[in-house]
Amino acid sequence: MARVKNTMNVIQNTEINTYYDASVLNFQEIKRNSKGIFDLIHNSFTFGYAQGMKAAKA
Repeated sequence: MARVKNTMNVIQNTEINTYYDASVLNFQEIKRNSKGIFDLIHNSFTFGYAQGMKAAKA
């Protein structure tokens, strides 16, 4: 249980620059183009990773 609490703490206390953030439209597109829950999770992670790499290069 402690890991989930720490995970949520990180999420709740992280400020994301809007240039690197994900919008509702991004998630709707990911959902529309995913074949199931695991594909959706993978696609969401990949999008987040790409946004993070964009931020790291900036």
